[in-house]
Parts: sequence; structure tokens; C-alpha cells
Amino acid sequence: MSSGSLTAPVHRAAARRPSTPGSGFRPDIQGLRAFAVVVVILEHVFGWPAGGFVGVDVFFVVSGFLITGLLLDEHDRRGRISFADFYRRRVRRILPLAMLVLVSTYLASSLLFFGERVRATAWDALWAALFAANWRFAYTGTDYWQIDGPVSPLRHYWSLSVEEQFYLVWPVLLVAVLGMAARRGRYGSGSRWAVGMVLAAVVVGSIAFALWEVGHRPTVAYFSTFSRAWELGVGALLAVAAPLLARIPAPARPAYQWLGLTGLVVSVLVITAQSPFPVPGAFLAVISTALVIAGGVGGQRLMFPLTNRAVGYVGDISYSLYLWHFPLLVLIGAALPTGGHVVALLTLVGTAVFSVLSYHLVENPVRRSSWLERRPPGKPRQPSGVARIRRTAVLVTLAAVTVTVGTVAVRTSSSPQVGPEVAVVASQRELSQQIGAALDAADWPVLTPPPGELDTLGFTRGDGQGCRPSVPEGNDCTVTPRPRRLAVVVGDSIGSAWLPLVRRVLEPDGWEVRDLTYAGCPFLASDTVSPTASITETCPGHRRAVRTVVENSRPDLVILSNAYRQRFADTGGNPSLAEWEQAARTAKERWLGAAGRVVALQPPPLGPDPKTCITRLSAPRDCISALSEEYRTYAEADQRVWGGKGSWYIPTTDWFCLSGRCPIFIGGVIVRRDGNHVTPDYARRLAPLFDDALIPILGPPSTD
Repeated sequence: MSSGSLTAPVHRAAARRPSTPGSGFRPDIQGLRAFAVVVVILEHVFGWPAGGFVGVDVFFVVSGFLITGLLLDEHDRRGRISFADFYRRRVRRILPLAMLVLVSTYLASSLLFFGERVRATAWDALWAALFAANWRFAYTGTDYWQIDGPVSPLRHYWSLSVEEQFYLVWPVLLVAVLGMAARRGRYGSGSRWAVGMVLAAVVVGSIAFALWEVGHRPTVAYFSTFSRAWELGVGALLAVAAPLLARIPAPARPAYQWLGLTGLVVSVLVITAQSPFPVPGAFLAVISTALVIAGGVGGQRLMFPLTNRAVGYVGDISYSLYLWHFPLLVLIGAALPTGGHVVALLTLVGTAVFSVLSYHLVENPVRRSSWLERRPPGKPRQPSGVARIRRTAVLVTLAAVTVTVGTVAVRTSSSPQVGPEVAVVASQRELSQQIGAALDAADWPVLTPPPGELDTLGFTRGDGQGCRPSVPEGNDCTVTPRPRRLAVVVGDSIGSAWLPLVRRVLEPDGWEVRDLTYAGCPFLASDTVSPTASITETCPGHRRAVRTVVENSRPDLVILSNAYRQRFADTGGNPSLAEWEQAARTAKERWLGAAGRVVALQPPPLGPDPKTCITRLSAPRDCISALSEEYRTYAEADQRVWGGKGSWYIPTTDWFCLSGRCPIFIGGVIVRRDGNHVTPDYARRLAPLFDDALIPILGPPSTD
């Protein structure tokens, strides 16, 4: 066995076998690449077609076919598969441009964003450089507090990570199967049958696992290599079956390909973000891609939509297009938060320019160079131009690793510096004046908390974790012994975010404030669906525990606050206003009857995420939001439920907005930590207003 290769025993004739059918240049496959990247970009930039993200599934099938075909072709020609040659080709093909985009994106982010988001981008870049980005995004996507956070400009690297993880394992498995087949005297078609059987097992196993994971961990399933392996496996099966596919009668080949192309168009139009993915949602796109590939193994005719030169060129630069478009979209969108169509236009133009330049100046020259090849003794050195390309690629790679690792290492172990105590507002009139000043502001003031620290704002330990004593992070909500004056706070994360305000007002007056909130689990008499599957599963038990606590402890005061936007399990999506109102009314009448007083606190209006909107290039006017009609309608229903007999309702719109317009900061304090959760600093500022609102309900504060 030569260094850097794995050799499967083969018959001499096997090593002289001609190339695998269909293993040469395939213009139709370049067309598939073009189709895939175009629909992905359109979906990201315009939100149409809704199923444009299935372009990634097309890439997976194409990649599985091409890479497996190259490996089998090498085995047929040389009698062995060289790991060293394979990974040299992969590194030259993938690494230089991937690292260039990583470094460029990080540098642009550091110029545009503030502290914590820059560090988050550095972490994303590091995981992407290690081809493990899919697992990072699978984790952050299942973290309730990350779901509504700012979009990473490197999120699209997840698919690249899936492919490279697959190709760390697949060549080893392929060589092992070929070796076992050869030792049993199976060559040629016999060895292909063995490989095909193993691949079929991988595909079936991956689909079965994906079905389970989609039902239990849908976000992880989307990013998981194990749930996506079947798509690459289908492409690999096509490569294994290429000799059989080459026998398809010539008149039938266009029918296969046109049927596949039609299926691809249908898939991007009918699949939506709500479709279970990748199983069964990706079935149509994968099968359709397989039909196009299978029909073209013996030659391509009458497929002008995929084989013309213009589409072919888009396919050539598809890797560059894919890598550049998403960072540009996120960064330009952050720099121009109200840009609308301007952002879309600049993204498309920038993507085209950067992709063409990087394809001709970086991607193609490095791929065709002898970088990483061993130079035989006596062979002259490369021309200076090629050498420069090689050195540039090495420097880019080193820079990427150095920048990302260095930035992550700079994070100090100390807590963020605490600013001065934020002054409370004495009256609604004073607050309205501050809101008006913020709406008219031309420049950013000194903000509290600093924008770079918004990602570090967490709830007090234990808050928002729900009544789940059997879970390490959950709470035992039993109240023993009962304090003299007991107030409990119920609801979802909106209620959790109000806790600093409630504690600021009630605790100095001798109240014990108990947190019974559970992030992602609204206090409604209906099963709700959270983006986090574990919350959906444990929410009903939490609600039962809260009911038990209220019945047993009979608190003097219950304060409730929920987000308006919810998904109900029995309706399969967003409930009607009447359904939502009835669920709130039932919760009030059946579950809170034992409480002394029940007060509903209106949730803050939705607005732009300050982590995205407040940048070094934006102005305060870019982050002003308007009260939506949906918010007004839900607020009216909220007041009908809680402002009636047996409970009280405290409207909060005037704490955030003036004449329907809402700034992102008021009095120098950032209002929300994200799109809808009030910051602790701003919540505490409102203490006098909340205190005034409680006096008609509780009476004047105690003077004991």
C-alpha cells in the first residue's frame, strides 16, 4: 500500500476497466447546480419561491453522485483509491474560497456590529472553519432564547459542513466494502452490488432516523448530518448504478429529465417552511434530481433549460454564489435596516460581482493548481503566478483560523461592566416626553445597556424555567410555608421579562414574589406548540403544576403576561382571535379562582431586534416601529378577558409608544433585549408607573 492511499485487492482486468459511464463532464448537472443556487438565493432575498431552500437538497444529491463517481472511477482505473489525492482535491476545491468568505464576513461584522454579536460571528466562523457549523446552528436553533435572535451571516455554512462530514466517512466505508468484495472474489459489477447494498442500508437507516428526529427534534433534524445522509446516499447510489442507467433507451432519457425538472419546479412551489423537513419534505426534490441525473447518464438531449451556456456559467460559479449571497444579504440588511428593495438589489449585484471575481481569481486558479501536490525530485518549481496563488490560499486559511480563534480567546472571564443605576421615571408625562425625544433623535446617545452586551442579558437564575422539579433546570414551585403576602407571576417568557419590575415594586413592601413562568409556555387553556420541542412536551405538565400551586397556596396576587402570537396544537397553527380569547378566558375562570387578585400586564409591542438594528451605520430613526393592527386587535381582546369581573388589566402601550410610533430606546435605555422582551433596565425604570397602576387594585403601599 502506497503512502496516502487505501488499496482494495482487485483483479488485473478490473484496474484496466474503462471509466464509469456518465463520469465525464455533465452540462445538465451544471444546470442543476444553477437551478439550486438560484432558487436558494431568491428564497433568501425575496422570500419566494417558498420552497427555494430545497436547492440545498439538490446540491446534496449532485454532490453524492459526483464524488462517488470520481471515487469509483479511480478504483476502476487504478485498482485503488488514494485518500491523499481525494482530500487534496477536496481542500483545493472547498477551502480557499470558504475561508476567504469567512474572514471577509467576520471583518465586515466587526466593523458593523457591536461586541457580543461580533463574538457570536467569530464563533460561527470557527465552527464553519472546522466544518461543524450545522451542529452549532442545530444547538442554537433549539435554544429558546436564540430562536428569535439575529440571523448569523454564516448560517448557510451548515450545508457545507454536512457534505464534508459525509466525505470524512464515506471514502473509508467505500474502500472497506470494495476490499471485502475483492477478498470474496467479487469484482466489477459484483463489487458495485456490494457497495449498492451498503448504500441502500445507509439511505433507509438515515430516512428512518430522520422520521424520528423530525417528530421529536425538528430543528436538529434540519441540520443533522444523520438526517441528511440519505440525500447524499441517493446521489451515491446513482453513481453506483451508472452502468445500468447508461442502458436507458435514448428516446426515454429526455422524458426522465423533463419529468425530474418538472418535479423540481413543483417542489419549490409547494414546499414551505412548515413542511416536515427533511423527511418527507425533501422527497420530491431528491427524487426529481435523481431523475434528471439518471436520464443524463447515457447522454443529454433536448435539455436546453439546463444545458445552455448561460445556465452552465451560473452552475460554474454556483459555489461562489452560494457562499457570498447570505453574508451580503445579512450585512447589507443590517447596514440599511429600512432599505427594502435597495437591500435586495445591492445583495444581488454584490453577489454577482464578488462571485465572478472570486471564481476567476481564487476558486478556479487554486483548484487547477498543484497546491498540496508533492513535487517529484528534479521537477522544476511552479511558475511564480501559481506559486503566488498557493501562498495566498495558505495565508487566507491561516488568517481565518487566527482571526476566529483569536477573537474567541479574547473573551474575558469577567462579567460585563455594570453601568450606573438607571433612573426611574416619575410620571407618564415625563415618560411621554422621553419617548418623543427618542423619536426625534438624529444620533445615538450613550445607551444602557451597551448594545454589545444585549446577548449577555439573561434572566435571574431559575426564572422562566417552569414548574418542572424532575428536570435539573426546572423549579419546584411548592410554596411552603406560605408568606404573609404572596404574589406569583405566571405566563411565558414575556411574564419572565417583567419580573424585575414586579420585584422592584412589591418586594420593598413586604411581598414575596414567586416566579411560575415558563419560557415558551403561555398560560392559556389550550395546548400550544413551541419552536422548541421539549417545551411543547413539558408545557401541559407545567400548567397543571401552576394550577396546583394557586389552589393550595391561594396567593394574594397573581400577575400574568403572555405573548400574543401563539400556535395551538388543535388548530395546527395560529388560532383565530376568538379561539385565543376563549383560551385566555377559560384559564382565568378555571385556574385562577383561588387567587385573591388577578392582574394581567399587557406585553410590549413587537419591534426590531436591537442586536440587528443598532449598528455603527444605523440611526435611531431606522429602528422606530409602528403599532401593528394585529397588536391592537389582540390588546382589545386581552382587555375584554382580563379587564372584566374578577381581574384587572394594566395597559402598557403608553410605556413604549407615542401616537402609535415606538422608539428602540427611551431616556437612553434600550427598551427590548430582542424583538419582544423588555430589558431588565427598562423594566425597572417603569416602577413608579406600575406602582401607581396597582394602587386601585391593592390599595396604598403598606407603611408597616
